Amino acid sequence: MSEVSAVQIPVYNRSDPALWFIMCESTFKVAVPKLITESITKFNYVVSDLPPEVASLVLDILMNPDATYPYTHLRTELINRSSASSQQEIRQLLSGEELGSRKPSESC
Repeated sequence: MSEVSAVQIPVYNRSDPALWFIMCESTFKVAVPKLITESITKFNYVVSDLPPEVASLVLDILMNPDATYPYTHLRTELINRSSASSQQEIRQLLSGEELGSRKPSESC
């Protein structure tokens, strides 16, 4: 019987994607039966645990991953785009936009 990998990616941290990726890296380093070092394997683990609304921020990358460093490219872009999305929400709130019954995430 072959060993089954017990990789458990942490729950995505919307408020700090960079921290979430650090936690994922630690998970990859303690994976059983062996470390996860291949970029495409890391990419696939991370993508499989992204919430749909977060995955939509990087849909272009998910559809066409970088051939050499898919994980690194995804990590960089997701952190950058999440930051830009959060800043846009803050600007809208500070500009006095009426939310009504909508959530801040629905005001995009």
